[in-house]
Amino acid sequence: MKQIDVNKISTKKDKIILHIAKPLAKNEAVSLQAAGRMLADSDQLAFIYLLEDEEKYRHVSIPEQLWSELRTHLNEVDRVYIELNHELEIECTYFKDEFNYLLDNIQDNSNYGEKMVEAVGRIISK
Repeated sequence: MKQIDVNKISTKKDKIILHIAKPLAKNEAVSLQAAGRMLADSDQLAFIYLLEDEEKYRHVSIPEQLWSELRTHLNEVDRVYIELNHELEIECTYFKDEFNYLLDNIQDNSNYGEKMVEAVGRIISK
């Protein structure tokens, strides 16, 4: 399973754009679609949005240092896109719902590990 790392967030009019560290090749990017699901990676302190193609999932990793900025933007804008390369963005379906669900579920839930619960608590308390 390939991991795609988000390293920056920006906004443009009515959308949030997640920028990735290494743009994907065009042939790889066009085969991907949003899976509409998000996971928590307690070991790496990241939220993972899932993209998929016909064969497998790709993990789009959003590290802890971007969570607060992302949450602030989600209070103003609902639509989230991942910029896969300079020519292609893909809309992340159900992103806001999934993100908020995880924040609520992780808060005070030791099943996610102490570090993850503390990290989520910091952004929720802002």
